[in-house]
Formats: sequence, structure tokens, C-alpha cells
Amino acid sequence: MADNSHIAEASKSLSHLVDLFCFRGRPENEDPDHEVVVLVNHGYLIGFSPYRKQPLWAAYRVAEARRDVDYERPHLFYEDNRLDEEDRIGTWGFGSVDGERYDRGHLVPNFAINTQFGRLAQMETFFMSNIAPQAWKMNRGVWQTLEKRIVGEYAATRDHVWVYTGPIFGDNPSFINRASGARVPIADSFFAILVDPVKYPHDDVRNVRFLALEIPQEAGYVALDESAFSVTIASIEARTGLNFFPTLSVDERAQVEETMWDSWQ
Repeated sequence: MADNSHIAEASKSLSHLVDLFCFRGRPENEDPDHEVVVLVNHGYLIGFSPYRKQPLWAAYRVAEARRDVDYERPHLFYEDNRLDEEDRIGTWGFGSVDGERYDRGHLVPNFAINTQFGRLAQMETFFMSNIAPQAWKMNRGVWQTLEKRIVGEYAATRDHVWVYTGPIFGDNPSFINRASGARVPIADSFFAILVDPVKYPHDDVRNVRFLALEIPQEAGYVALDESAFSVTIASIEARTGLNFFPTLSVDERAQVEETMWDSWQ
């Protein structure tokens, strides 16, 4: 199917960075009715949905590092002025819905970009275009554990990994109402797809391992057991309308999309 996405005009000067953050092409949006706007930052990519008022996918890449930096966490969130004004939702918190409190959850974590890409790239993770409503216990619990494990364990033992994250919506999501009149739907769960190049050539799928996880909003502070959250890439694509790794051949895709936890170990 055709990709219903375009790079934001204000990001075109950085479009040469796209391939740095993606394995075998950036994710494609196969929803013909709702366009995705691609935003290119200095440490990551975002596929933003004006329809959902939040990112549908994010992509970044982290590597093993002998030394890193660790700047203080910024105090402020920022509107992303690359988006049309009607697609911005304001920077204040999400509050509570049906008794559940929601954080401004980063799809691309401050922690990873801070330590690997520096201060400017870190501050860009606080654009609201990188933010989705996440149940606070999940955001500060198992999701935060995953973010830190990606940098501290996965990348450290695997040289480098590509990472994709995003929300998965149910058929009838609850909404957060903003002062601007925008309605922001709440995802049922969040996915993470990890790509581990084991040996050269690193873009050959025979030399790459894949892991796909789906973590529900209600997961909270549960321990991160990858085998318990493991799903197929095909299942994520079916529920999100996204096509990952678009330059794969038919045979390569058949191999990759059914990968489960056992082949990551």
C-alpha cells in the first residue's frame, strides 16, 4: 500500500538524518485517510498523527559507549512549532481520566538521547510531538525499566540497536480533552521493536535479530519479562496500520514479521 506520510517542511533540512535512525527505511503509514507528519530531530525521528494529536511511531538508535554525558533533566515541555497550530495540544499535563492519572510519556526517552546525543538533542525529546498519554505507574515502572535496559544492557552487549516505539489504540479509546478543544485519545498499550545487528553486513536480515514487545497501560510496576510481553511485528503492524522496514523483500518480510522472543536471545 502507498505511504500516507510526508516530511514536515521545517524538517526537510535534516532529512539526510532519516536513515541514521531507521533500519531498512522509515516506517510507512498505510492508513489512506489519516496522514502522518515526519519530524526529524538531532537524535531521533517522529511520525506524528494530526488525527491522534500524538506520535504514532518514534525511531532512534543507541550504541555501546565507553563514556557518556549526563545532563540534568529539563524542567519544561515545549510545543513543536513545526506542526500546524491546530495540531498542537499545549504543554500542560494530562491529568486523570476515569480515576487513572496519565503522565506526559516520552516515546523517545530523555535518558537515552541525553547520554548518547547531548544537550540539544535531549531538549528536543521534550517537544510535545514526542509525547503520548501514559498511565503514570507504567511510565515510571516497566516502561522506564525498558528504556534503561535498552541503553544499559541491550546496546552495551550488542554494540548498537535500533528502537521503534509507539501507541496501540483500541476501537473505543477514552479521550483527554485539552483547553484548545483538541481531544487526545488514550492508547491501550505501547509497542517497542528492537533491531539488533549481530554481524556484518548489518542490513542483511540473516545477520539481524528482532524483538517486538507490547506493554499494556495497566502493566504498572511489574518486572520486565521480555518473554511475557513478546509479540510479532506482524501483529503490531496489523493493529497500527504501520509498515516497518519497507525495503524488505517479500521473503525477508516473511522471516522478520513472525520473529518472537526466542530468536532474540
